[in-house]
Amino acid sequence: MHKHTCFQLTKPPAGPEFAYEYGSGFTAPIPPVTPELTYTYDGTFEGWLCCVGESYESKEIPGGIRTAHNNGIINNSIEEESLFYAKRIVTQQEKAVRVRNGIAAKIGTGFLNLLERSFCTCRPDREEEMLLFTHKGFRYGMQVLNLRQDPVIRNIHKGLRDLGREIDKWYGFIRFSDVQGILVAVIGAKNNVLPFMAPHFTDRFHNERFMIYDENHKMALVYRPGCCAVIPMERFTMGDVGEEEKLYRRLWKNYYEAIEIKPRHNETCRRTLMPKRYWDYLTEMAGKTSKTEGA
Repeated sequence: MHKHTCFQLTKPPAGPEFAYEYGSGFTAPIPPVTPELTYTYDGTFEGWLCCVGESYESKEIPGGIRTAHNNGIINNSIEEESLFYAKRIVTQQEKAVRVRNGIAAKIGTGFLNLLERSFCTCRPDREEEMLLFTHKGFRYGMQVLNLRQDPVIRNIHKGLRDLGREIDKWYGFIRFSDVQGILVAVIGAKNNVLPFMAPHFTDRFHNERFMIYDENHKMALVYRPGCCAVIPMERFTMGDVGEEEKLYRRLWKNYYEAIEIKPRHNETCRRTLMPKRYWDYLTEMAGKTSKTEGA
């Protein structure tokens, strides 16, 4: 007798784990995507995990997953109830833990780490792609990473690759300023890089107090000896700096300009190694560009 679905939700065991049972082999189908259905959630990773749980419980895959706000705006666009059915997913910590543990147990902690990194990428449809990626992960296991011809897997890999490249760029392009004894830097990242940059800078400045503010994501990495956190911060202004800081800025800018071999100046090479979208945050490039120019 043919079964309508390839899995059924089972009652979780004693531990808080989201458990799944599948049909035979890798031939069992997954539920089709419902284009007219949209999930809305609070924008947190725990909220997205609850979307995964809802997808399995309801045996459905939504056509979109959007961040919902109290004012009815979804990803900066008005929700069109007449065209799409939006199902609001409430974040439940207990359910999120069960789903997290289920992914780690059935697919692997490495897969869960990939999801956490993918959630921090700037791909506009990352939530839907991650949901499909998770469905395929439960079907194929870690082997799903080898399915590079699959558009979803290819997009996941591309997002992770872009995230890694941007993290590496910011390692070298962050410029700290001394503001009343605290090291402060401002960045404008495309991806949410702050959680992954914390180990790098806390290891190097473990005796300092510092803050890195991401003005695009309205978040800040703050650190003092023994305490590190990434917190939301709606706005931040550097404020006035002391004369000593101004002196060091001038010295660094003079050094940058002095070491260049003028006859071998290669603007194309410089923009390749130092993309222009980073210039607004570099002390040595102050006055050479404005944020209204192209990246």
